[in-house]
Amino acid sequence: MSQIHHAVREQFSRHAEFYARSTVHGEGDTLGIIVDFAEPKGTEKVLDIATGTGFMAFAIAPLVHHVTATDLTPAMLDKAGELAQERGLQNIDFQVATAESLPFESESFDLVTCRIAPHHFQDVPRFLTETHRVLRPNGLFCMVDSTCPESRRLIEWQNRVEKLRDPSHVWGYPPSQWREMISQTGFKIVRESDTRNAEIQFSWWSERAGNPTELIEELRTAFDELTQEEEEIYAVRRDDNDFYFAWPMYSVKAKKSGERKSGN
Repeated sequence: MSQIHHAVREQFSRHAEFYARSTVHGEGDTLGIIVDFAEPKGTEKVLDIATGTGFMAFAIAPLVHHVTATDLTPAMLDKAGELAQERGLQNIDFQVATAESLPFESESFDLVTCRIAPHHFQDVPRFLTETHRVLRPNGLFCMVDSTCPESRRLIEWQNRVEKLRDPSHVWGYPPSQWREMISQTGFKIVRESDTRNAEIQFSWWSERAGNPTELIEELRTAFDELTQEEEEIYAVRRDDNDFYFAWPMYSVKAKKSGERKSGN
């Protein structure tokens, strides 16, 4: 396992219970967007990559035949399994796997979903290649992730801030780079949406990772660097003692070609 994978597993192992209770991850428009993009018919075999504590899998499971939910972190899957039982969901199984090396045969799934996770992935192009491989011809890939504005300054600023708060963060891309990577993998982009995730309270966001006071102040200072126009991009809303913001989100629905590989 790579150093990045170790960092991700360590970070999320410590906070599995937090993610299970997080409204930022358990709610928000992005769940509905992926379900809407997927247009499930009820017969699909689905793979949910980097499921965390399972919220995307829970949203899609009642609408499809079966969901396989994977994650790098066993503690997250343990919590997801508990939540699935509480919700009475019987058509989900959980499996430890990295996004860049999926332990499934080629052309195994009708739909692959991935929500608010790729910015933690060590190798996004490899993740996309693996996603393309495990999808059946005409299969769909529906993804949403936090995205950076099309601005070199803000790409660098947002990734610096995210990495400072959470060392397991790898890199967030602007929509233009996502389009290029997805298309180069062999997918045809069918639909896109730019939105925001649920509003985040700064103190909650900065403190929940167990960060020291000095680092929290450094994060606060970083937000003070934003111009008024940039604050509008991140929906910054200030009150007397705290402030709120929301990361931009890029959602995409992409389709694999209907042609089977030779020999399949």
